[in-house]
Amino acid sequence: MIRRDRRGTIALLTALLAVPLVGLVGIATDGARAWLLRSRLHTALDAAALAGARNIGIAAAQRDAEVAAMFWTNIGVRQTGFNAAQATGRAWRGYLDAATTLDPPQAVDSSTMRVTAHAVLDTTFARVLGVQTLTVAAAAEARRADLGMELALVLDVTGSMGSNRTPSPVGSTTTNGTNIDALRLAASDLVNILYGSRETVPNLWVSVVPYTTTVNIAPQRTGWLDPGSRDLTRYAPRSWMGCVEARAATGNDQTDATPGTEPFRPYFWASTLGKYTLRNGGAAVVGDNDWAATLTGANGISEMYQDVRENNNAGPNSGCPQAPILPLTASKTAVTNRIMALRSTFKGGTMHNAGLQAGWFTLSPAWRGLWTTTAADAGADSSPATLPLNYRTQYMQKVVVLMTDGVANWNDWNGGAPGDCTDTSTSNAATPAGAPPLRPLGCPSTANYPANVVTAAGAPPIRDASGNMNSDYSGYGRRLENRLGLAGALTPARMTTELNNRMTNLCTAMKRQGITIYTITFNLTDSATQALFRGCASQADYYFNSPTQADLRNAFRQIGSQLANLRLLR
Repeated sequence: MIRRDRRGTIALLTALLAVPLVGLVGIATDGARAWLLRSRLHTALDAAALAGARNIGIAAAQRDAEVAAMFWTNIGVRQTGFNAAQATGRAWRGYLDAATTLDPPQAVDSSTMRVTAHAVLDTTFARVLGVQTLTVAAAAEARRADLGMELALVLDVTGSMGSNRTPSPVGSTTTNGTNIDALRLAASDLVNILYGSRETVPNLWVSVVPYTTTVNIAPQRTGWLDPGSRDLTRYAPRSWMGCVEARAATGNDQTDATPGTEPFRPYFWASTLGKYTLRNGGAAVVGDNDWAATLTGANGISEMYQDVRENNNAGPNSGCPQAPILPLTASKTAVTNRIMALRSTFKGGTMHNAGLQAGWFTLSPAWRGLWTTTAADAGADSSPATLPLNYRTQYMQKVVVLMTDGVANWNDWNGGAPGDCTDTSTSNAATPAGAPPLRPLGCPSTANYPANVVTAAGAPPIRDASGNMNSDYSGYGRRLENRLGLAGALTPARMTTELNNRMTNLCTAMKRQGITIYTITFNLTDSATQALFRGCASQADYYFNSPTQADLRNAFRQIGSQLANLRLLR
């Protein structure tokens, strides 16, 4: 019997089975690659959705650019001509060389961002089964958790912030050129990030604290004043604007003590009119705040015109911020309106500790209900009687953002005595029309000042026995009054150091209570002040040095993004 030879059959079967075997291996291999690609898509979309939710309140184009940048960075596109901000809706080769497309981001609502993408992966072994590509799609949503927050924006509005031109609209991409306008827009950027398109956000309250050497608690709060200082007729024909002086003698310029513990004294810059004369002939020497109790005439009060008169304004409230403190409020409109009302305030100087302390007043539970103690306070600016909340209330944060553009100091305007008086120019122009002359009297020649100047009894001295010059008036009085209580020479450097020490004490006390502090220096090169603000911040990356207006706006946006707490939905 002849046997059949089966060797050829086995070879044929092996050949026939090779194709599906290779296909199965290919499916397994390409399936694994598709799984890796989908995992990468999810990672990139999660990051992109978080970026979108964090920036949901800013302009859509800028928000979507942030989303795209985050997504494409994680996908790893390296193609020539690639621009993340312009790559939405187009396919680009990224992870595993897959042709990846990011769909236009979608704001589901005022706090939720949805981001989707898909990628086409070229197969390898699976091609033998006719499967040329695999398509992978993924989506992610992120929503801001809106954890509770009491936020105090403490903002330097001293004269060095620049002239007061018409504010640019909220959300403007460019400023009118002044630093004060850049500040208004930067602070509004932060508010827009936190609120988005909503008028209120659950458990979010914001206060605004403009400061110079003093703060404005608002003129209706006369009940917070020391009873012995409540005769406000000395401001006539003007009235007290609402600024107060530092409670330095008792150390309550470094605490959150309420007016019930120690009342305030109203800020009052006494007139220097007629206080200084030349020894030879008795000719008048201009003072740094010459005003008579009238709104007309050569020496009429002109403090209400400081937007155009700047350092040449005069009156009992000179140096007082025009905008009062806005206590904690839930209204986005109230917050942005107060920010847009900020104006540079000329004369006096810069005292960061005064602003920081007032920011603490708006966050300290010791002040609960005090911002609404009178009927006059019950308005759009009033704070709920339940605020501020206790420290470390669950799911609540207390945050301060402190910004300055200058070194702590008593300013010494050179346009009048006491202190320096070197500006000899004059101007009889009425600025604005109908107002008193701008500068009817200039400083005397250096040959006469200060050696040949007679100071009236009780008037502030021009300089002390050691030659240290006096200064403008401030929330701590004039420099040579020494309300800081320093022993020894009253040099400007020593007194600045003491102001910085008091700010540091405040920073320490506030952080001890769990208050988070962000700090910003703007257009400032002084290394000591930079170190001061860096040390005050709750951690190193909570300090921002901003050399330019663009840097300032970026700093506020970064802080807003950090404060916009997020929760990933899926």
